[in-house]
Amino acid sequence: MGVDLMNLPAYEPRWPGAIELNLQDQWRARWVDEQELPENAPVSWAYAMVCMGDNGYATRTRGGTRWEMIEGPTGDQQPEAFVKQAAIERMGAAAGRLELIGFFECKATRHNTEVKQGTITVRPFYLVVAKKVTDLPEGSAYERRRMRMAEFMVAMRARYPEFEDYIGKSASRYAILRAKGEA
Repeated sequence: MGVDLMNLPAYEPRWPGAIELNLQDQWRARWVDEQELPENAPVSWAYAMVCMGDNGYATRTRGGTRWEMIEGPTGDQQPEAFVKQAAIERMGAAAGRLELIGFFECKATRHNTEVKQGTITVRPFYLVVAKKVTDLPEGSAYERRRMRMAEFMVAMRARYPEFEDYIGKSASRYAILRAKGEA
């Protein structure tokens, strides 16, 4: 059976090619490669990789076993404010530059116990270029580790295997900023 070229323009593929991620079985997410959040985006959680010089910075709760990037619920804060505050509290890193790499559009699954199934939320993914990193205060609830970029990338990809492409986008953006002398 041949292809009817006259009907080809009317054909719409059934699969748009979007890749869905499974976030802790509680969310189905799709990556949106845009550098501005949509107006009135329902942001409830944010992620951020922190870098300065030849290093990436990871954090964990004191006594924890896994090094992580900044992540967590934004609460009533704007996501940028949450990321800047978390960078200081968890890493002692003052943000010199903050760039949105993209964001995840998420839909709650039936396994989500916090919100109704089908609830939509947006989770931005940032790159923080630190201008200064100081010691964490005595008694901080967090620990910080400075890693050379190669080690940092391995650690982040091991911790967030579903984010491998987006961690790579963030690292590429950082490399470009450094090459231009902007980081």
